[in-house]
Formats: sequence, C-alpha cells, structure tokens
Amino acid sequence: MKVGIVGGGQLAQMMIQAGISLGLDFSLLCSSTDESAPPFCADTTKVEHFNASNLAEFANRCDVITFDHELIPPEVIEQIPNHGSKFFPSASTLRSAANKFNSRIFLSKHGFAVPRFELASNSSQLHQAIQKIGYPCVIKTSHGGYDGRGVFMLNSAHDLSSFLAKSPRDTDLVVEPMLEISMEFAVLVVRNRAKDYVVYPIVKTLQQDSICVEVSVPSGLAPKIEKQAKAIAIRIADLVDSVGVLAIEMFVVNDQILINELAPRPHNSGHLTIEACVTSQFENHLRAITSLPLGSCELRTAGAAMVNVIGGTQPQHFDVATAKVLADQNIKIHLYGKTYRAGRKLGHVTALDTSPGLALERARYAADILLNVASS
Repeated sequence: MKVGIVGGGQLAQMMIQAGISLGLDFSLLCSSTDESAPPFCADTTKVEHFNASNLAEFANRCDVITFDHELIPPEVIEQIPNHGSKFFPSASTLRSAANKFNSRIFLSKHGFAVPRFELASNSSQLHQAIQKIGYPCVIKTSHGGYDGRGVFMLNSAHDLSSFLAKSPRDTDLVVEPMLEISMEFAVLVVRNRAKDYVVYPIVKTLQQDSICVEVSVPSGLAPKIEKQAKAIAIRIADLVDSVGVLAIEMFVVNDQILINELAPRPHNSGHLTIEACVTSQFENHLRAITSLPLGSCELRTAGAAMVNVIGGTQPQHFDVATAKVLADQNIKIHLYGKTYRAGRKLGHVTALDTSPGLALERARYAADILLNVASS
C-alpha cells in the first residue's frame, strides 16, 4: 500500500521508520524547507506552496494520505476528488480539531470544559475580547501555531500594542485568561476506519515558552481523574470522527479538567511510546489509516520519560555527544537531521527506568550531555 504523507518533518520521518516493518511504501509531498523525512523517502515531491492542484496529483499516486502538520486548509482538501476516502484525518476532522478557533466553539457546543475564552477576527474585536478577559491573558492564533509559535502572553496594553504592530491583520484569534495550572497532561486516542479505538497511558507534560520540553509516564494523576480524562478523549475522537492519532492536551485547574488543544496527528507527547509501549503512536497511526488491527498501548516499563533536544545559543554537532549518551543502555536518541536554529526541536531522548521520576532524571541528563558536548 502506498501511504502519502503531506509534510516532511520529524513526524513524517518517524512514521516512515515505523511503516517499514509493516511493509508500507511511502510518498512525501513537502515544503522545500522540510529536512527530516526526505532523506528517508525516495518518492519525495517538494513544492513551494500546497494547493488543490498538487494535492490532487499527489492523491492520484497514493492509496491513503495523512499529515505531518495541519497547515493545509480543509477547504483545499475538499476540492480533491474522493478526498473523503483518501485523507486521514478528513477535512471535517481537521476543521473541528486542528483549528483552535473552531475547536473552542466545537468543544463548548458539546459541553466540554475549556478555559474561558473570547474569539476575535480583527483588531477591534481583539480589543473587546481583552476587555472582557482582562490582563494577564494569552492570545493564540487559530491556525499553524505550534512549538512556541502562535502563542503570545500579554500582561498590559503596551504588550497588546506590540502584538498588533507585528501580527497580520484580520487573523482569527483565541483570547484566554492566564491560568493557575496544577498539571498539564495529554491523552492520545487512536481510532481506525472501523471506529475501533485504543487509548495510550496518560502522560504528564511540561511546557516552557509554549514548547513541550518534557513528557513522563505514568502521569501521577489520581485514578478518578485519569478515568475521566480518557472518557473525555474517547468521546471527542468519536465526535470529530478521528481516524489515526488524536492527541488531546488537558489542564488540571482547581481539581477540574480543562481541554486545551486538539491535534489530529502523531504528537510530541507520544514520542516516548516508541520505546515505552508495545506499539508506538506512529505504528498505530499507520495501522489505523490502512485498516490494520490496532496494536496494544500497554507500557513495557514501570517508568519512561522524554526530553526534547532544543537548539541552544550556537550550532550543534552531535557526533561525540551521541556516543557519550549511548553508553547508558536505558537511553534512546532520536535526531531529526534538521539544520540548527535556536529554539528549534532538533531531536529527543527517551529514558526507561523503574519510575517516571528516575526516567526523567536520566533523560534530562542525556539531553544536557547532548547539548553541552555538542556545542563545546
């Protein structure tokens, strides 16, 4: 079966790695700036812009198509003949789950608890929204924001003026209050075309500057909260008719679960499943979209953690550092082959141990070695 992937980043790279063992063949349609996946896929087409024409041509060459990112507007996908039987997630799922503006409306309509929010589509509406929410607040772009992009913290009217001076006009935005968050976590549901599903163990996440930096499992959540969170995730996956991985980021605020964001694709919070679970999120995503039986999500270890390797103040070369880190038999390194840029995710390390806390210590130490040795 020929699986098409739109986008050529690290998610595509890890999907291809998982799909080789399943006997799948891959095609990439990606940006000229994508670096991670193209070296691993002979059938790669690079384009300057995604549009209905190059997507339609790509679709003709593939049996099913999935995504490395959510940058393709659903309206473009809907122009492709037979898009409903080829694209997973579908245009409908992307419209509900990949757009923050739409997902806030969708989740609220269906009675899910989300942070208090206001929506704005121009500067006048944004001023009104902030008047209602007050400072400090968070502004999120509806589309294309991830890895620290598209999220802005505002503490004053001066910050708002700076934001308006830099941001494009007439952009859909979500405005929320700054929250006192007790814990952030993520639930990954994998749902296939037959509507069967599996749910991964909930992972605890840590964000810095709106970038996920650490993930650990088990989460440490109270069993009652875990059960409630999984039930919420399954219901959302059904409502958006998800096929493949649906990652749902959640908060605990005053002992209440609030839904933060949805991502209808493999997700940074699930990278540790490659080593920590019987079946990785990448393999299960491919199984789901190609109608193969879903694999077990059971943990293979008492504790696991992932730490992202994020570009520092100077370019990094990992040769010596990789050898030093791999001396620890409980560490696995995943490098994405990206050109260095400060603040860019260049890879991740996963550690296994007898508890999530010990695994996190190992993973932090390994990431620190990579960054410090590589930049020295």
